[in-house]
Amino acid sequence: MWEDSFTVAMRHYSLIIYLFFAILGGASCSEEEEILPYAFKSNVLYVESTMEIPRRSEGDVLRVNDSTLLMVYTKFLDGYKDHNSAVLVKRISYDKGVTWSEEEDFIGGESLMNVMSASLLLLPDERIALFYLVKNSTEDCYPVVRFSDDKGTTWTAPKNCIKPFKGYYVMNNARAVLLSTGRIILPVASYTFSGGVLNSQGTIRCFYSDDGGMTWKVGNSLPKQDIIAQEPGIIELLDGRLLMYMRTDQGVQYFSYSQNEGVTWSKAENSTLKSPLSPATLERNPYTQEIVAVWNNSETERMPLCLAISQDEAINWIDKCYLENVPEYSACYSAIEFLSEDLALVLYSIAPKEQWGLGNLKLVLVRL
Repeated sequence: MWEDSFTVAMRHYSLIIYLFFAILGGASCSEEEEILPYAFKSNVLYVESTMEIPRRSEGDVLRVNDSTLLMVYTKFLDGYKDHNSAVLVKRISYDKGVTWSEEEDFIGGESLMNVMSASLLLLPDERIALFYLVKNSTEDCYPVVRFSDDKGTTWTAPKNCIKPFKGYYVMNNARAVLLSTGRIILPVASYTFSGGVLNSQGTIRCFYSDDGGMTWKVGNSLPKQDIIAQEPGIIELLDGRLLMYMRTDQGVQYFSYSQNEGVTWSKAENSTLKSPLSPATLERNPYTQEIVAVWNNSETERMPLCLAISQDEAINWIDKCYLENVPEYSACYSAIEFLSEDLALVLYSIAPKEQWGLGNLKLVLVRL
């Protein structure tokens, strides 16, 4: 019944929005920007930033069973920049994401700087794996994993996923992937700092586990190129290859491929996804096998935030639509969780441009 009500409400809502922007020419559209329809969507949760809590971002949503969903994201406490203090918070929905529990702080105080960037996986043995970054300094940051066997109520102690490596290793939110073979794979970029300034050209490689996250191995790094490539993500293709996508300074997302489950990678090449230096999210719809992308459809700005579908394994994109197109704002760091063949929850951060889109947290229900 709630899906039927959603369909009716969103049909009227999207028609009004589409006509409004068609008449006015859209929000902050340049001559080069595509004029797209707005997605059929409903706002499920919108958490505004405050002076006390200036940023909520980099989270993930996991469908635990038919009705229960778990959401984990980062809450910053003394500023909206990446090195400010932060904790992880969780919320639970018992009605397919219609309503959510209050925000509950549950991981913090285990680092010198912050914890951030959550990824959630439901493992074959029904445990939940939670990955996140432990950040001690600009030279000490690494992903860890905790496990829960009671739907996220209690968690094991954190386990380092990249030992014995040391340095500044970054993995975005919603990036951990469970392959069809059972391998867990983490796409990670490592960086160096000089005089307190980050060297933006990082080294990208994958760490992987074949025993449910108990032990970890490291793959080869991507071939070096004269571009800035950052914040990689992974999706498994239907032919068994892995596709790695990454943000670059070239105005597009770059793609690289692996034929051995993430151990080695091809030279990265430009894709058909126009993009600024901002992360994309690609997820396969388990009901249709189509690949869904959420990304910034611009060469320079983190706006608009768009959604599109690929029926040919991320080569071409159809049914492009706006999730957000707000003047002087940015939106980024998304996560996708599918509820049915044509319904998905999309989580992202949205804020004024001067904050790079890092501030308010938004969860929307999208009709695909």
